Formats: sequence, structure tokens, C-alpha cells
Amino acid sequence: MSNPYLELLDQVSPATFARDPRPGWAGPGTLFGCRAVDLSEVPAGCQYVAAGIPFDGTASSRPGASEGPRAIRQASLVFSSYLDSLGEHEMLDTRTGSVFRYAKANVVDAGDLHVYPTDTRRNFQAVATEVELLARSGATPVLLGGDHSIGFATFVGVQRALSARQPQSRLGLIQIDHHFDFGANSTIHGPLYHGSNARRISELPSMQPDRMAFVGAGSITRKGQFDGLLKAGSHIVPAREMRARGVAAALEPVVAAFRRNCTAVHLSIDIDVLDCSVAPGTGNVTIGGLSGGELMDAVEVIRQLPLAGIEIVEVSPRYDPTGRTPQIAAQLLFELLFREYRKPEASAIP
Repeated sequence: MSNPYLELLDQVSPATFARDPRPGWAGPGTLFGCRAVDLSEVPAGCQYVAAGIPFDGTASSRPGASEGPRAIRQASLVFSSYLDSLGEHEMLDTRTGSVFRYAKANVVDAGDLHVYPTDTRRNFQAVATEVELLARSGATPVLLGGDHSIGFATFVGVQRALSARQPQSRLGLIQIDHHFDFGANSTIHGPLYHGSNARRISELPSMQPDRMAFVGAGSITRKGQFDGLLKAGSHIVPAREMRARGVAAALEPVVAAFRRNCTAVHLSIDIDVLDCSVAPGTGNVTIGGLSGGELMDAVEVIRQLPLAGIEIVEVSPRYDPTGRTPQIAAQLLFELLFREYRKPEASAIP
């Protein structure tokens, strides 16, 4: 006696399903479902190498950013089949009017770096050393935090790798953040904490203030610190200026200055630059932060520059039961890595 379900199996083989996309919650637990590789064996020719840095040892009030890398990877799976299902077509962003294509990029995931939750100095050593190893492969590191204290170590790692290849290189920092992270010392954590990463970068022997930009700032800060950064030559584009002038117009001077002053840029995105109504899954409760569209627009402008390192930090999924905060982080990275503009951007919408 035949069985209709067993007969169904006679009609297929593994090859039948090999090219079918999986649903958004399935697939390998890597960024965008990409190939997993060993930290020390990034294949030649890779464009991007992802790595997680699950460290939140300097959280001031609401820990949880150590859960960020896993949450961003999980959220990214919904995009893993986009390229196969959409194909190579001309795309229109109806929000902005820009025309582009999604193009496959050679991305691999090296897993998580070593972290030391109770030892900030050891953590700095490990993260800087392993980021340098990734960057020396020739691929652009895409780093998933973690609290923002990792930003000093990641910058140093990228800078050291860049200097080894190009001794005359000048690496700049664009930090998209609600805060300046220019603190000198924490009574609890010492000099290496989530509020000091930009200051530690500014103290590097080869760093110049005109190669540092603070984008989206909206927090209350000491006026002397604000004035001092401007006087030294750093670039500050507050959230209010981005709203008043428009994102592209507000960032145009920064892009022009970085083209003159830098050979490459390290882009550091703190998800708390977004208003808490947009991205609640982070340690800081941000009031008056950017909208999701404003952050997307800022990244689209900054991508014109040669990016030697990319990081997104402070995603704490435990505070966001909707899951939208890691989803925003994943979409930001997807658009940054896979959008390709094949001709000068032109508006298709009046």
C-alpha cells in the first residue's frame, strides 16, 4: 500500500532546497548568516570581517551590552536571504529618493574576541591586539559591542594595522553618539571606561583634534569641555543642528574636512544616539535623540569616506522586549555593507 507522503519524497533531493531562502529566524548564527572563520585565518580577498566584543564591564547603571553581539547577529538573519531573493536589481529608497543596488559583499564572521569583564587593562590589550590581527588581513573590521569602552582599543587596533601597511596614514574618528565620551577618569572604573574612549583616542601621539568628529550629540555636558573641543579643532555636529539644517548639509563640512585631513576613517556608532522611543534597548535612556531615519541618513553621508573600521556599540537587548534595537543595528550594517551606488545619486522623487 503506497503512502502519499513518502511518494512526495521521491520527487525531491537535497539539491531541490539548496538555493531556497530560509525564514528570518533561521540560519547560521553569524552576521547575515555569513561564513564563520577563525580569528587568525581570515581568507584573502574578504571585504569585511565581523567580530563580537561582548564586554560591558564598565556599565554605569544598566548593564547588558555584553548581550549585544549575539542579539545583532540574530537580528541580522532576516537580511541573510535578501540578496538571493531580491536579485541584482536597481532599487529605489522611497524615503530618500536615492537609487542603488544591493550587491553581494565578501563578508566573514570571526566570532567573538577575548574579553576580560573585571580587568579593563587586560581587556584593552586583548581587544586592541585581536582587532589589529583582523585589520591586518586587509578586510575592514565590523565590530559588534559591547559597551563603548571598547572604542579606544578598537581604534588603536585599526590604527596599528593601517600604519603597518601605510606608515604615513592618518586615521580619523567619526563618533555618532548622544555623548562625547571625553571623560578623564571614573571613580568606579578608572581611566578606561565607556565615557572616556574618545579622550583616550585624542591622547594618542599621532592623533590630531581635527581628525575627530562628534555627530548627533545631544546630552548635557560641561560647557568648558564643549568649548575646548571646538577651540582645539574638533568637529561637533549636534543633533539640533542636524534637524535645523538637514543631515546632509550639517555633515558636509565634516566630510570635506576629513577628506583633507585623513586617509581613512574609523566609524563608531553608539546606538544611544537614537531617542529612547526609537531604540529602548540600550543602557542610557536618551531623551531628544535622533530618529531612525536621521541616523540612517548620517551613515549614508559618512559612507562616502574610506572606512577602515566600523563598530556599533551599546545594544542591550534585555531592555527592549520588541527586539527593534538590535534590528535597527543590523539594518544599519546591512545598508552600509551591501548598498552600492553605481552612478551619482539622483533623486527620483520631486
